[in-house]
Amino acid sequence: MGLPDEVKSYGNHTSPRVSVCVCTYQRPRLLAMLLDSLAGQTFLDPFEVIVVDNDAAGSAAPTVEAAKERHPMLNIRYAIEPQKGISFARNTAASLSVGDFLAWIDDDETAAKNWLMSLWMTCSISNSDGVFGPVIPVFARGSPSWTRRSGMFDRLRHRTGTKIDAREARTGNAFVKAKWFRAEMPFDPKFANTGGEDYDFFSRINARGARFEWCDEAEVFEAVPLERQRLIWILERQLRVSALYWRIRSKSRAEMIIRAGVGAVACVILGLAGGVVAPFGFHHTVRLWCRAMRSLGRVVAMSGLRWRGY
Repeated sequence: MGLPDEVKSYGNHTSPRVSVCVCTYQRPRLLAMLLDSLAGQTFLDPFEVIVVDNDAAGSAAPTVEAAKERHPMLNIRYAIEPQKGISFARNTAASLSVGDFLAWIDDDETAAKNWLMSLWMTCSISNSDGVFGPVIPVFARGSPSWTRRSGMFDRLRHRTGTKIDAREARTGNAFVKAKWFRAEMPFDPKFANTGGEDYDFFSRINARGARFEWCDEAEVFEAVPLERQRLIWILERQLRVSALYWRIRSKSRAEMIIRAGVGAVACVILGLAGGVVAPFGFHHTVRLWCRAMRSLGRVVAMSGLRWRGY
């Protein structure tokens, strides 16, 4: 994969130990906040920040330029990936990286000051192939109470050093040995517009022997805007993610049919149960309906239906 013509290099650092990869699309305010948080890292070794803009118009360029002016010591490299889709943007970021490790963080997240240092230390001690950390939701002002109480934006956390598998591996907070990205297209383009490209990638390298570990001190914070707190958005996301998961995981048609049958029954039961518990708090209803959508995802996986998540 050749370097795109739009690549612009910033800074004069050489041989960074870590390449921090950021894929972005029309989120200038959030991207600026992320870059500010990366400039404040306590990590002592040289690292680079690769920003891949998935907007062909290059709308992120002014944000990157402004960040460079605010943080002249932050080594930023900027590229445009004009082909729309998260897989293409991630593959471009991986192809541009020169570090021994690739750290991944999303453009709607910010990193705690000790983020990179914590990931680095955990990986150095365990010699794991990948280290992953918590993503903590930050709710917009005016958020309804049921979104917090439902826990739908919370993710599992573990003690540092806990072994995990690909089911909990994601690019929202990851630190991975660069050798695993040396394939020409590590992220499968068939997931470019649906999502699930990171689970697919980590599943494949996990099967090839990659070992994953948790670092609970390496916190990042994810903005949860009001538009993502609409019930229909939450349920659709649960359905889409579940369908992608079961499509990747199922090994045979017979297995998919059995899983789909179980999922259909569970969806009906959980959906009805959600209505029954509504008087005791809408957050209970949301939890059950989300479980219903995850069950329905097994049926959708068998159907082959796909929809654009990006």
